[in-house]
This record gives sequence, structure tokens and C-alpha cells, in this order.
Amino acid sequence: MALGGLGVESEEHGLQIAPLLDILFVLLLFFMVMAASQKIEQGLKLQLTSTGTAYNQDKPTVPIFLKIHSNLQIYFNENPIDSISSHELPALKKRLSTIAKLYGTQHPILILPEANVPYQRIIDALNACTQSQMQNVQLNTSSP
Repeated sequence: MALGGLGVESEEHGLQIAPLLDILFVLLLFFMVMAASQKIEQGLKLQLTSTGTAYNQDKPTVPIFLKIHSNLQIYFNENPIDSISSHELPALKKRLSTIAKLYGTQHPILILPEANVPYQRIIDALNACTQSQMQNVQLNTSSP
């Protein structure tokens, strides 16, 4: 059969690989650009204790419970502290600094976030503990 009257016979064309390679290279370029723009997270310089070393057997102490509710409110032993919009948590830092001066930096602190709390709020609480020089901090992420 003549193609367009030019006398060229048409042949059945198979799978064209060139357009597929073009798409492959575009996808490869996209993923390379996206990988380069990702943030690399830094490690926290906070020593978390295991469950067995949280309490001193000779002198039992009552731990401080920092509960973080899903509405971002932090509770210091069942009492709300700081506003939900505060990332600095000045009242919490002040209270933890006072406890560090009175009872020492090894006083146990248990951070208990609810299941759907954003990680940033947990980091805010950990930062407050670190800046208050508290060293015996435990993070309990298991649901009750």
C-alpha cells in the first residue's frame, strides 16, 4: 500500500522505545531533584533512659507526667501548662528548672503523647526538658 502517494510502502511498526526512554529520563530527573531537596533530620542530643533505670530503688520518687493531648495542650501532672500555640513552652521550662534545682536533674519525667499528636509537639516538650537540664526523660509512645 502506498503511503501518501509517495510510493513508500508502510511497514508495521513495533513498540517505539524512544518515547519510553524520554519518559524514563524525565521521571529520573524528577526523583533526583526531589531527593536533593529533602531535609536531613538531625539527631536529638538527649539521653533517654530505659524502663528499668527510671526509678532509684533506694529512694523512690514520683515521676512527673507530661501528657500531650491531641489538641496540642500539654498537661503537667494533670494541670494544663502553656498555650497550645506556644512552641517555646516558657512556663514548662520554668517549672522543670525549679524541679531540677530542688530535686536534681535525675528526677524522672514521663512524656505521654496521645496517638495522633504531631511529632513537632513532642519535640517541643523534649526541647523544654533538655533546656531545663533534665536528664531522666522517658517517652512512652504506646497506646493504653
